Amino acid sequence: MTKATIRLLLVMLAGIWSLTGTAQEKRMISGVVKDSTGKALPGVSISEKGSTTATVSDMNGVFRIPVSSANPILVFSSIGFDRKEVTVGSQTTLDVSLAGEITSLEGVVVTALGIKKDQRKLGYATSQVTGKDILQTAPTNFASALYGKAPGVTISTNPGGATSAASIQIRGINSINGQGQPLLVVDGVVIRNGDANSEGYWGGNQRLNGNGLLDINPENIESINILKGAAASALYGSDANFGVVVITTKNGKGRKGLGVDVNLSANVEQVAVVPDLQTEYGPGYERAVNIGQGADDQGWINRTINGQAVQYPNYRAYAQFGPKIDGRQIYYWDGTMREYKGQNLWKEFYRTGHSQIANIAINNSTDKMNYRLSYTRNDYKGIQIGGKQEKNTFNFNSTYKVTSKVSVDLIANYINEKVHNRPRQLYYVTNNFGGFFSPADNMDAYFNKYQTSKGYKWVDWNSNLDVEERLKYNIRAKDFLDFLWNQLANNFDETSNRFLVSATLNWNIAKGLNFRGRYGTDYTGYYAETKEKSTQPISFGATGRYATNSNRFVVNYGDVLLSYNRKLSEDFNTTVSVGYQARKEDYRWNEATTRDGLTQENWFSLNASKNNSGSTVRNQRLVKDGAFGILNIEYKDFLFVEGTLRREVTSSLAPGNNTFYYPGVSAAFELTNALQLPAFFTYSKLRASWGVVGNPPPAYVGNVAYYSNPPSNVEGIPILYPPTTRYGNKDLKNEQKNEIEFGLENRFLNNRLGFDLTYYNDKIKDQILELTTPATIGASSVWVNVGDMRNYGVELGLYGTPVKTKDYAWDTRLNIAFNRNKVISLMPGLERLQQANLDNGSAFVVAQPGKAAGEIVGYKRRTDDKGNYIITASGLHEINFDTLQSLGNLQPKAVGGFINNFSYKNWNLNVVVDFRFGGQIISQAMLYGTGSGMYKSTLHGRDTEHGGLSFYTDASGKNIQVPAGTAAGPGGQKVYNDGMIIKGVTADGKENTTIIDAPTYYRYHYNWGSFVGSNISYADAVFDNDFIKMREVVLSYTLPRKVAGLIKAQNLTLSVYGRNLFYFDKALPNYDPEEGVGTNWVSQGTTNGQGNAATRSFGGSIRVSF
Repeated sequence: MTKATIRLLLVMLAGIWSLTGTAQEKRMISGVVKDSTGKALPGVSISEKGSTTATVSDMNGVFRIPVSSANPILVFSSIGFDRKEVTVGSQTTLDVSLAGEITSLEGVVVTALGIKKDQRKLGYATSQVTGKDILQTAPTNFASALYGKAPGVTISTNPGGATSAASIQIRGINSINGQGQPLLVVDGVVIRNGDANSEGYWGGNQRLNGNGLLDINPENIESINILKGAAASALYGSDANFGVVVITTKNGKGRKGLGVDVNLSANVEQVAVVPDLQTEYGPGYERAVNIGQGADDQGWINRTINGQAVQYPNYRAYAQFGPKIDGRQIYYWDGTMREYKGQNLWKEFYRTGHSQIANIAINNSTDKMNYRLSYTRNDYKGIQIGGKQEKNTFNFNSTYKVTSKVSVDLIANYINEKVHNRPRQLYYVTNNFGGFFSPADNMDAYFNKYQTSKGYKWVDWNSNLDVEERLKYNIRAKDFLDFLWNQLANNFDETSNRFLVSATLNWNIAKGLNFRGRYGTDYTGYYAETKEKSTQPISFGATGRYATNSNRFVVNYGDVLLSYNRKLSEDFNTTVSVGYQARKEDYRWNEATTRDGLTQENWFSLNASKNNSGSTVRNQRLVKDGAFGILNIEYKDFLFVEGTLRREVTSSLAPGNNTFYYPGVSAAFELTNALQLPAFFTYSKLRASWGVVGNPPPAYVGNVAYYSNPPSNVEGIPILYPPTTRYGNKDLKNEQKNEIEFGLENRFLNNRLGFDLTYYNDKIKDQILELTTPATIGASSVWVNVGDMRNYGVELGLYGTPVKTKDYAWDTRLNIAFNRNKVISLMPGLERLQQANLDNGSAFVVAQPGKAAGEIVGYKRRTDDKGNYIITASGLHEINFDTLQSLGNLQPKAVGGFINNFSYKNWNLNVVVDFRFGGQIISQAMLYGTGSGMYKSTLHGRDTEHGGLSFYTDASGKNIQVPAGTAAGPGGQKVYNDGMIIKGVTADGKENTTIIDAPTYYRYHYNWGSFVGSNISYADAVFDNDFIKMREVVLSYTLPRKVAGLIKAQNLTLSVYGRNLFYFDKALPNYDPEEGVGTNWVSQGTTNGQGNAATRSFGGSIRVSF
């Protein structure tokens, strides 16, 4: 955090302190409301008897209320608690305890279109998370605080820290095409979110990009309500296929008079999981290859350099089967003599990350208005070198009562973000032989050599650019040097300015008749500069690049709602609502870049382009509108029925095929009010619902699109590539999801025990996907409806309070969800739909009828009819290339979380464990690293100590096994101790006895590509994806009010916490299973090890209320 920012916060705090000090000279009563066990009670109504003055306790039970009489009496009331009157006398602070038990745990929640409803009247499942729960570990985005806290909700955060995308998946996958982000609604207004990138080695800018939800400041969130099913979200129509996340921000209500909240937190980030690398062998291959490349049979290269005899391993080797690391002095590839020692360079590659968050908020509430004004500063440096983020967030949220019947809500958010060199993917390092570094390498050498002393890019061994500084050897890990150059020398600077603004008019026209009108805008202006330094002196040719991106994203949203409520009889009550909603999205991209280098070294301007600069302009516009109606019927306060219908028109499809209807029906039957249940029942409710939602295609994909590839030249002759066409599809339909849902909620023993059980079953038809077409038809691709899919599952929230005394309480909750998925059908003629292609057809992720989407298929090792592996004459596994076979599936069987909260007087300990069981993950990093001898697991068989067999090679080239300890073969042949015999049988059914050396086994069984003639099966890249993780631990202490009062504070809480601390168990070796790239669920399951390393963080916070 900058010194200027700190000074600004201190000045603001000092000014506000003086204001609060002046305010407290008046007759102001403050205190805390608790239950009989000492637990703080939010939402308690406090009023002065005989006066209209009233307030409500906040989330910590804290209240402030001005009083007018000399001897006031305060009245405390809350649903489920005994009403209490307290004579204040001359006191200014008051702690109050209420007797009784809460009978409604959830209360009022915000549902679709921002409509507030009583939780007990809902006929569908939702999950609520409070702002207090989100803020416990000071997260940089709200999604990362939701792990394990809502049944059926799966969170994935890209491993790039605060600037990288987060994904929310609700009830498994709902689309074959890999999309799955829910609709985000903030204070009733739909905002931009979007998917993030997942490009590999050859795609994009290799950055770990973010998405829209990162701009929602956790400090401003009052509550989150997750609408999971179709009936809950049908009013959003074609935007609701993946569920809806409804966010309500803090607005200053319930806190009379001026109040100030100050929150400060600081975190330290560390690498959570690093590969367990072997440090006993350096670079090299099997003996035959080592000798063929000029080394001896141990892998040493012997040379005389400058009259001195030196040794060094084969630095060109990507594999680590070379000389045993023994500490001798060797000639290094940078021209120095260094010790030949082993180390895990992953630990040296990353730095310790830091983040600081400072938030200050001013709250006020009067009879006429309430408001909250806040500012948050976030400074972040992640574990990957070269990058940082600075973020400023301003928020204003207010309600003004114009008259007794009319009020206006005004909300404004401004988010300013600057990012320098956001983290890159590590595909260069983990999934590319040109990026592998050796355990015998020296990280200092790479950091010294990625650029020359004059600031140019590293010079290869055979270049004449700078003979003195060029590499002394043709090393393998040049892509790693490129990674350092790109991240430390080049600059990629992004500036984003985002405005989220809305105004809502609420008008009570007459008794029971209400009108609401809302308008909101989500505007983002984005500007980025790419400055790639000149890699060499201009005399050797123009190099370097300059590019700009100037983008604009605008979402305009509006809705109107007219509601009429009438009690038809003593038993029946009804509410009828009609409304209209519209949204317009307007996106514009402007990109410009120099071409073929800069005319002057490091002159970063489009005018410096050697040849004509290039530019790209893209526009996208989308309009949706919908009319809707809602009917609510209540019977005797135990039966609640709701019906909704939305008629929607979208511009993303052709006229005549762009109008859709989305109905929804739900019912709630409260058993405790309708029946005489046993006394141990506190609350019981049955739910049932049915609804329809959709998923539209992207804008314009139904149209025929012509575009040209950029012109080029051959031997100076300009060539214009022929235009590429996307074939239009006027018959393209919207995806549509029909879902039924049943639920049961029960609470027992005065809320000491309870559960919420839900079953859902949905069918998603007309799945949309872009398919590649043969060039002969004159088009490159076409978007089509490819088939139907079914999702079904069970969600369970089980909670209780095993211990509850005056000083101590233990609350526990288990959330778990089971989801199953099946592809019902695909379009005629399509037997299998490819979702991912790995290593040029070595394996695929597919959707095929009768199987769950995300099926992994590839080629397995061949077996005989008894299940024995077939071993070839060369002693290696034979692969069955006759047919693709199932290797697993990306989808989990069960996900959830286990939350425990322990409180003792003013101390509180909160522990969150989350888990995933079932399903598989693809890790190319594991496959390549094993084939390259990188991991400790590859030590097996390399020597006698690690189980290697002894053998010699006879004159015919055949390996002959001998007893361990044999000094030489019968003819004096050298004996090696790295032999292995693979378990299996030969083609004629005999037990395999062919001995091979360990490097041959690893290199030819685990490597790039599974193709005819190879011995590689991609089954070795597929791992079970089970884990149990310690996600959060938070220990907090709230100072006694008398102590906090010494600094005029009402509440002061100190916390220490940790996130992503460790795995109790995980099936995937060497890597974190949560390191996938992008928000696409297919990408997340196939890119493990390609992103940045996942992190664990430790931190502390101070939260003060004045």
